[in-house]
Amino acid sequence: MYRVTLVLAVFLVSTIISPASPGAASGSDPICFTDHEECVDPRFADFWRSNDAHAITGAKGNALRIFGYPLGPARIESVNGEAVLAQPFANVIMQQPLGNTDPAQISLQKIGLERLLQLKQEPSLPQSPPETQRAGCRFFKETGFNVCDEFKNFWESNGLNLDDKRGYTDSERIALFGLPISSQRRETAANGRQYPTQWFERARLQYDSVAEEMIITPLGRDVVDNRPGVPPLPRNKGVQVNATTVTAGGILSARGNGYTNDRSVTITVFRADGTSFAAGTEVTPDTNGVTERYCLEVPANALPGIWAIAFNGVQTGHQTIGFFRVVTTGTPNTTCPDLIAPLPGSR
Repeated sequence: MYRVTLVLAVFLVSTIISPASPGAASGSDPICFTDHEECVDPRFADFWRSNDAHAITGAKGNALRIFGYPLGPARIESVNGEAVLAQPFANVIMQQPLGNTDPAQISLQKIGLERLLQLKQEPSLPQSPPETQRAGCRFFKETGFNVCDEFKNFWESNGLNLDDKRGYTDSERIALFGLPISSQRRETAANGRQYPTQWFERARLQYDSVAEEMIITPLGRDVVDNRPGVPPLPRNKGVQVNATTVTAGGILSARGNGYTNDRSVTITVFRADGTSFAAGTEVTPDTNGVTERYCLEVPANALPGIWAIAFNGVQTGHQTIGFFRVVTTGTPNTTCPDLIAPLPGSR
């Protein structure tokens, strides 16, 4: 009888340091490691903790085994044009909607699909014609592939613990691995050896038949290392900004649209790390629902990356948001730029 165990491409031994203080808010502390520089961001810490015990065996350390070490800090990203706060790990990339700190809203990016796109091997799903359903395998009509043998046993024995109950449901398995997006095939690993391999939406699994171990490969690292140097901005939603790039220390101008039923509008600014601060003033919309221009002076020591400016209607709760990139090169402008009048209902 073979045994299937969860390992990383590199053997991990670590002491986890998770500071806590009496009365601290849930998830308010990062999770750090004695032998690794990066920490799990506080906004992802509760999600990490909820997955640290395997939901079938109860074994501790499951989070490190399935996620891997964090590769860097949390930052605002664009996923299909939508803004998320994301943190990369060796095996996965965690994300949650920008400004939402509920652990239930955290998900894993589909980095299996992204990596195949980087390799110019993006599959056309569902596969046509689909594979023939094989005895003893699980066939997924959504993508047209079977999951068999050790891969089937492993897929069914792991997942994300989303309901705090023993065992894993199919939705929890899909939340961790996703659906299969390839058949089993032999691929060469980083160590030069070839292994039976199967790709999933969120993972790439390889089976070492000699050690009788299933390997979750460091797909998060592969994806991050091969992303473009200048990531795309999320789509603006009802906010007009004067520029997509601002030098730290410069001034950005912006205004929101759609506030016909509001008398005043507040403003929130999100830094590149997802933290936010409220502007010290409110703006007034005109009869067309377009707010007056707001001038944001970006701090000279601003963290480079994707920032956001959000307008919030005081009376209606209507929200709009716009995005811009902060850089540290170039000469910052010292005056508030004008804005071209937007079309009614423009985004």
